[in-house]
Amino acid sequence: MTYYDSHVHSKHSKDGVPSVDVICERAVLMGLNGIAITDHVDIDLGESELEVLRKLNDDVSAAREKYGGRLEIAMGVELGEGNHDPSLAEKVVSLGSLDFVIGSLHRQRERKDYYYLDYEREDLDDLMRGYYRELREMVRGGRFDVVGHINYQARYMNAATRAKLDLSLYYNVLREILEDTARAGKGIEINTSGLWRGLGFTLPTLEVVRMFRDAGGEIVTTGSDAHRAEHVGLKLDGAVECLRAAGFRRYAFFKEREPFFHDV
Repeated sequence: MTYYDSHVHSKHSKDGVPSVDVICERAVLMGLNGIAITDHVDIDLGESELEVLRKLNDDVSAAREKYGGRLEIAMGVELGEGNHDPSLAEKVVSLGSLDFVIGSLHRQRERKDYYYLDYEREDLDDLMRGYYRELREMVRGGRFDVVGHINYQARYMNAATRAKLDLSLYYNVLREILEDTARAGKGIEINTSGLWRGLGFTLPTLEVVRMFRDAGGEIVTTGSDAHRAEHVGLKLDGAVECLRAAGFRRYAFFKEREPFFHDV
């Protein structure tokens, strides 16, 4: 079985996050065939975020020279809130050096990142409807290869809060979003952070991955969303199990914005 981790963060995304070199050492140790370094470019932070890519390009180039023949290394970006400033998002994804773009939604307009919300005080129905409204907007705007960690906010809810949600209430709109994604020739990722964080599920869950397949989706990537070296490649076997259970027989790894498929 070949394993490709398509969602790994380096030092340019958060203070204290390991360097590309440390990440690559860990990936080789884990027996991975390839990784995509997908540092955050958060559109709400403005033009200064372009510097992230300039620095990352230098690090990835050096890593490719050092690890050539042992590890395939893609240069990617996790484009956050691309729907908030389409012109800046277009500028980011037009950079010729990118192999891969994850389109993610971490926050709604004029609100904090879902990481910082107090879910005991939130109107959960309003929050979920706002999330799907902006996710649909992001998907219809394009400028990505796969949609990242669908239902990201569930990662930060405690079990009691998640139990209050009836996700089936939002399945009609989510199904339409997945249909739009598939129709545009885009994909989704199976993010394993929910597994290695001990939540017991991937983002999105198996049920949503099945919905994507039923919607005609073909492109799925696997990623750990690692911000620490010890999380690189973690629980990718769980993502593969999810793929198989959903009826997929292959997954993708991107090079020069094109998907290359591997059997599961």
